[in-house]
Amino acid sequence: MSGMRQVWAWLWLGLAGISQACDTESVPPVIDRNNVQVWTCTAPGTPLLGFEARTTVQSTLSGLVGLLMDTTSAREWVFRMNRIDLLRQDEKAGTFLLRAESDFWPLKDRDVYLEGRVTQHPATLAVAIDSRSTPAGRHAERPDFVRMPFMLGHWEFQPLGQGRVQVTMTGQADPGGRIPDLLVNLVIQETPYRTLLGLRRQITAPRYQQMHISGIREPAR
Repeated sequence: MSGMRQVWAWLWLGLAGISQACDTESVPPVIDRNNVQVWTCTAPGTPLLGFEARTTVQSTLSGLVGLLMDTTSAREWVFRMNRIDLLRQDEKAGTFLLRAESDFWPLKDRDVYLEGRVTQHPATLAVAIDSRSTPAGRHAERPDFVRMPFMLGHWEFQPLGQGRVQVTMTGQADPGGRIPDLLVNLVIQETPYRTLLGLRRQITAPRYQQMHISGIREPAR
């Protein structure tokens, strides 16, 4: 990935990662079209919904990780993403700190600082990317943005065989400010749906399918 600004990025999405997965077995998805499914679910102690979204793509694991590392292309496929800035990365430990800016038009834009880690299961080879907003007050707020007080995120890339990978993202976030819960919950559905549609388009690019990410093992063909 020489020449590419690397970051285990996404993690914005503006949202992402709930304390427990949504019930995807007995509850139908709220969105099921274009090979993307989205479920919503309640989380303890908040009126704001969490989500789980899935799709299946033809890709290498390195290609998917590489797409999330490529901050220069984030605006092309992550819904309502303005920019991502990598502030710290320890490639050996698989940890990172980043700042993400999201478009909340017609309201004030949001930003958030996220800490996270990338791991791969030694047996299944599933790759997980987990992120969490940093504690309040650790980073100074900027006058042009509303700081999101809470965000959890989780991406998982599960190999299915024959080059197919199930992509799952779960999330929950509080965008801060005075936004009706109903509006936030509508965004909770739209954001993962449009983001996974973007991922499906973007991941086909040869530059991602030709990547080899250090530390990421591929399943046997």
